[in-house]
Amino acid sequence: MPAGGVAGAVLFGAIVLFCFVAPVLSPYAPHRPDLARTLLPVSGKHWLGTDQLGRDLLTRTAEAGRASLLLAFAVTAVTTSVGTVAGAVAGLLGGWPDRLLRLAATVALALPGLTLALALAGVLPPGPGTVLVALVPLGWVSCALVVRATVLRTAASDHVLAGRAMGASPLHLLRRTIAPHAIGPALTVATGDLAKTLVAATSLSFLGVGPPPPHVDWGGMVNEATALLVVTPRLAVVPAVALALASLGVTLMTDALRRPSAGASCP
Repeated sequence: MPAGGVAGAVLFGAIVLFCFVAPVLSPYAPHRPDLARTLLPVSGKHWLGTDQLGRDLLTRTAEAGRASLLLAFAVTAVTTSVGTVAGAVAGLLGGWPDRLLRLAATVALALPGLTLALALAGVLPPGPGTVLVALVPLGWVSCALVVRATVLRTAASDHVLAGRAMGASPLHLLRRTIAPHAIGPALTVATGDLAKTLVAATSLSFLGVGPPPPHVDWGGMVNEATALLVVTPRLAVVPAVALALASLGVTLMTDALRRPSAGASCP
């Protein structure tokens, strides 16, 4: 992997480690207010100070990051699974499954994703499930198109054509011959989708669709801090920087994974 990809993996790994380990090791509860310690500055006891309710900002940022990352991983896992199956079926069978996928791709590219997500989220109660429902309907299409292109390219190879001539079923060809070639591109798309999903889920949470109080993610922390942005900007800057670093790490990994296949074309 190129140096940029290694740096991205290290950066993202450090953010993940911070988010999952810090709340366990911290002596402070991320959701318990302490009104005697409101808006304390940076110190040896509170490395990033405290927020407007006296909660340790470092612990709360890590706890919020864990919620953001788990939600982004969940959405990406669902969209990648759906997209991989849909793309494989469309590429292998052709006909109406392929036409249906291309129609779905056309619709998905024509619709503003975040606006549609807000519309879906507007009729459901706030929470991680609502974010999942809001982001999945259009999120699977990019993976499906890449997998479809890979399946079409692999299905036209000599060994797959020979298998068909010998009577091998489409399911057998998909499982034994085509799937190993499609896994790599699907994982590359999933890595890129993870960064986009993380930002989209955080944006929805900032707009009030995320976890309800006292639970919070990075978007919810920024939302809570907007009223004190002028007085104590670090309350919004800290989670925003954590989100930016996580997204940067994933983006660097995605660029490194896509570089060898930069010349690949999609039919």
